[in-house]
Amino acid sequence: MPYTIESDCIACDWCRPRCPTKAIGNRKKRYCIHADLCNNCIGYYSKPMCVIVCPTLHPVPLVREKRRKMVSLSKRSRDRIPSSGDLFPDGKTSSFASSIVIWEACNILAQRDALPWETDAEGKLCYERIVQKGNGRIAFRVSEYLQHESPPIALEREAALKALEDIDIRSACLHLIYAAHATNLDRPWVEEFTITDEQIARYLGLDRRKDLDHHAKLSLIKYLAQQPCQITHEINWAKRGRFPAFAVEESRIWHLKDIEHHFVEDDLKQKHLVGLTFTIQAGPWAQYFLNPEGYKEKTAFYQYGILPEFVLKAVMSIWQHREGAARMLLWLLFKSRLGKNQAIAVPTLMRIAYGEDKLNFADFNRKERKKRIRAFENDLEVLYNYGCKPLFDPGTYPLPIQPLWAKLLDIPEDSDAALQFWIDDAGKETRITDPAPRGKWQMLMNAKLLGFEFPREWDLRLAEFERQKQRRSQRKLKSKQEPQLSGDRVKAARRKKGLSQRQLAHMLEKSQSWVRDIEKGRFEIQQQDVEPLRDILDLEE
Repeated sequence: MPYTIESDCIACDWCRPRCPTKAIGNRKKRYCIHADLCNNCIGYYSKPMCVIVCPTLHPVPLVREKRRKMVSLSKRSRDRIPSSGDLFPDGKTSSFASSIVIWEACNILAQRDALPWETDAEGKLCYERIVQKGNGRIAFRVSEYLQHESPPIALEREAALKALEDIDIRSACLHLIYAAHATNLDRPWVEEFTITDEQIARYLGLDRRKDLDHHAKLSLIKYLAQQPCQITHEINWAKRGRFPAFAVEESRIWHLKDIEHHFVEDDLKQKHLVGLTFTIQAGPWAQYFLNPEGYKEKTAFYQYGILPEFVLKAVMSIWQHREGAARMLLWLLFKSRLGKNQAIAVPTLMRIAYGEDKLNFADFNRKERKKRIRAFENDLEVLYNYGCKPLFDPGTYPLPIQPLWAKLLDIPEDSDAALQFWIDDAGKETRITDPAPRGKWQMLMNAKLLGFEFPREWDLRLAEFERQKQRRSQRKLKSKQEPQLSGDRVKAARRKKGLSQRQLAHMLEKSQSWVRDIEKGRFEIQQQDVEPLRDILDLEE
């Protein structure tokens, strides 16, 4: 039974050269499958190749009948590769990698060509982020997806710009899902994780969409899942304190190792796609920014934040009509890691939501200024409706230039109290419903938000995150203030007690090499090991 290609094919030309029977043709940049030549790849492959290689799953069976008998989905699911487990163990939040590499990659997927892309010496489109006060840099480029070469080949400028236009902002949600899975691995730069279409659909709220059939959901998931793997990174990191310098050659942020397509066969031997399983591996950035062992040894960082599940579903709900709000929500997800009550300049949020070019154009065009103000206030209201309440700075963002919806929040719900509220407001010199003062745009360009109030579950996790940072800071300060044991002192005390290195190591539940390295001064004694050493060797503070 042959396949056909649906009308919204993106003409990527991945299927045509891989068809064993040459059944796929190209007529006026529109691809089609000749029914008399297509044989479902029988005798060549166990699965239809056009479906396997298509990034959007547009090849479908020519005849799709719901009444046709098929192998049960429950039996099919038992044959799948086991997934790496579900995220959001508490049903609300999960930890996720939040280093500068992941943050900027999320900005690329969300803001696309609104970022300041430049052309490098090789003619490649490049977005560069300067770090460490100018001592380091991270360069991002765009590569073609569905390629597994190493190293990846960055696209030329025009092709890269076209690829950026095709990136869907919803792919940022898949990027965050990958970042959350990576935190569950001890060594994510060498370990892999697997995730199924069913898990992705649940995280994104697609399982509740009744307007999309199962194949349409699979097509969307496969399309979005590949886009984060298009972003490449190149890092030059200078020495920072005790952390050594390092460099990462151009490589993918996420390696899409495999996509397993799961089919069921009907009574006419026609194969129908029913599921997908993705195998992902983090790029080399994880060795330096998501390395718990390296963090303990002061040779790498371990940076993570809090990912609320509602953020994924919110972006999936508002991406089409309120893209500015979606961009700001994704940016705030990383910004909150630095402290939820940090002041944010209004122009910064506007650049994130609409891009530098639109803000510059608004400076010279009155109509555009009104449009930007209206869009910004509406986007802030969307964030508020999702539980992210903006806190206006009374000094730089006074009541007269605040959005009307924010002014109306103080109206009492009781009818009598509300009537009195409006009576009192009418007697004021400046009323809530008065038009905005002249020069509102310039006032907004100097305005700040004190921060955002987040939903309760997110707020609780952020508060816990802040307490952990404070405890780490206090431990570091305490360790600096307290005199540390030297290797020579430990060696002298051990010999005085008549203990060998092996005996001391056994009493400390350490290795003999650990004792030897301590005594030779190869590394400092950690704070948790100081007290046991003092007790065993009878050392005074």
